[in-house]
Amino acid sequence: MTGGLSGKKVVVIGTGIGGSGVSALLAREGAQVLVLEKNSFPGGKAASFERQGFVYDTGVHWLSRGDKGPLGEIATLVGAEISYRSLEPGMQLTTGGRTAVLYQNMEDDDVLERLFEEIGVLPENREGARALFKDLARERSPRELEELDEMSFAEYCERFVNDEQLNRLLDAFTGMYMCISRRAASAGEFILCFSRQAREKNLCYPIGGMRAVPCGYLKALEEMGGEVRYSTPVERIVVEGGKVRGVEAGGFIPADIVISNTGIKETVALAGRHNFPDDYLGWVDNLRLSFGAVSVKYALDAEVVKPHLFCYFPDFHRPELVERQAAIFVPVPTAADPSLAPPGCQLVLAGSLAPQGLEDREQAAALCEEILDRIENTMRDLFPDIEKHIVWKIRTDTRYIAEISGRSTGEVIGLAQNRHQVGKNRPSHTTPVEGLYLVGADAGGRGVGTEMAADSALNLWRLLLHG
Repeated sequence: MTGGLSGKKVVVIGTGIGGSGVSALLAREGAQVLVLEKNSFPGGKAASFERQGFVYDTGVHWLSRGDKGPLGEIATLVGAEISYRSLEPGMQLTTGGRTAVLYQNMEDDDVLERLFEEIGVLPENREGARALFKDLARERSPRELEELDEMSFAEYCERFVNDEQLNRLLDAFTGMYMCISRRAASAGEFILCFSRQAREKNLCYPIGGMRAVPCGYLKALEEMGGEVRYSTPVERIVVEGGKVRGVEAGGFIPADIVISNTGIKETVALAGRHNFPDDYLGWVDNLRLSFGAVSVKYALDAEVVKPHLFCYFPDFHRPELVERQAAIFVPVPTAADPSLAPPGCQLVLAGSLAPQGLEDREQAAALCEEILDRIENTMRDLFPDIEKHIVWKIRTDTRYIAEISGRSTGEVIGLAQNRHQVGKNRPSHTTPVEGLYLVGADAGGRGVGTEMAADSALNLWRLLLHG
């Protein structure tokens, strides 16, 4: 136990991966931690729900590192029991009418050669493609990553090779990792994500659904004396004289430290824009967000969809498919954990990226509906029997994500990991308001989605622990 944190009154806003993780870590140090969650359930974008014997996630999740990354590090530190299952081959990818199986050992020459052959990389480009993957997989120092942070991933790749099919494969990776395009993505951030996954070979899914992660952290928090209050939205972060005093949430709750897992833009609004310098406000207002996402969640009475994880792009050589299909990312959680569905049944989550935060709400809703229709077209084309086996299906749009996350837009990850917003250019945990901190994917972390939120929680814990 650390004297600096022992007895401190800490209010954490939100039970997402970042909020639940840092709350348990601070309770471990003897802080008096109260977590406030606006929803009646935990997890935010990492929540899961039950319907007719099926357990399905808010989002469309599969994890790149699981217990070998920051998610596992938090669990070990706080004593949370969370299990994961890794399946081989890692996933399947279809693009340009070609299908490739991606094995987890992407450092192996034979694995790479098979991948390039299956996906259709031109023979004259394979030496460059191999050099690119070898360079992506090698471990780099923080200084080396920093030098690449402000370069676009597309520009980095062009140093080695420019192959149409390989570029589509890399588009799939940037979409899965960062929910932005290859041209917008930071090279340094992508390399960090890819190299860690390549080394640890632990593409996996949590047993019990995504909710198992925040629920595991929150259980550890409560066992250490912390408290979680659900259906308790924070109306205002109270600031006086440039210092946080607590929050208003159905009444005033005093705190020495307030940690917000609601996103940097929403945190500024909750604390009052008048409490921040103009230059900080201008910078926050100009921060860019990742893409949003829509999904069709299928509960099936038979095992219809194989493999357990795949990414599909419509064949760009066939205009009739491009016009009616969508690029989709599809995990089958029951392949990793059959208990998420009744015996013999299957849970399938099909997601696609979508613009978030369109000012015209009607236009945004219509666009989401069109993409959802395309997802269903694609799934019917790939699995003609799927309609006969549907127990239920749920269509979710960007408004669904926004409502659950408490953010004003329906972006998937939070702030985009573009070349202007990663590493030293990503928001820090601290704010101009003394005692007010940020946690989650928006601040102080690196990596893939939920793992970036966990990295943020660890970094904030260390910051508060050591001052």
